[in-house]
Order: sequence, then C-alpha cells, then structure tokens
Amino acid sequence: MFSRKVYYGLRFLLVLASRGGELPVGVGELAVNEGLPVKFMEAIAVSLRKHALVNVKRGAGGGYRLAKPLDQISLYEVVAALEDKAEKVPEGESHKAIAVEKYMDEVKNEYHTFLESCSLKRLKELLDDENQQVMYYI
Repeated sequence: MFSRKVYYGLRFLLVLASRGGELPVGVGELAVNEGLPVKFMEAIAVSLRKHALVNVKRGAGGGYRLAKPLDQISLYEVVAALEDKAEKVPEGESHKAIAVEKYMDEVKNEYHTFLESCSLKRLKELLDDENQQVMYYI
C-alpha cells in the first residue's frame, strides 16, 4: 500500500526520535547502521526537510534532527512528503464515470482523515515495546 520510501522514511524518523533530539544524525551513519542504501536515504532526508519534518545542521557535528516531536507528526505528513505518485484520474462524462470519481473522492477524503489521525508517537511506543522484549545472553 505504501512505497518503500515511506517505510524507510519512518525508520529514519524513528532513529532521530530515539536519539531524543539531542544529537544530530548523519544520513550515512543512519544508512549504515540500519542497513539501508545511502543514496536512497539522502533523497528521503531531502524530502522530509522540504516538508519541515526534519531540520539539518551542516558542517562538522551536523546532521538531521526532528523538526517537531513525534506526537505532532502524522502518518499523512510522511506519506505526503515521500509518495511521488501523481494521480491520474480517467476522464469520462458518463454517469458511471462521474459516480466512480465521486466515490473515489469520498474514499480519499476518509483515507486522508485517517492518516492525519495516526500520530508517529504510536510508532515510537511500538519500538519501545519491541526493545523491552529483547533479551541479551552472556
């Protein structure tokens, strides 16, 4: 349903949140640590910055930080920043074509509303739950 960019973007934001906003994270470091392609992550970082989801500090000791807390970022914002699919609506003047277009508009509006209600705070909670289940053996 979502592109790989969205999944990787969520991982990117989760890494930034895990740092507590204190330390900026470089894309190269993040990509290596997460086993993700560097060039792909650079493109994702640029898109997230353009949509004001992350801030960047350039130079030595620089990197990316969250622009706002996860509870103030919705899944819709991430999808809007990273999905680049241009929607092509088939044209038609028949009653069926008009009915389908109206129906799809209703679905898109409901989908948009639902994604807006999905805070990334829940994503961080799921990560915290996963981290609590990890057991280390010596």
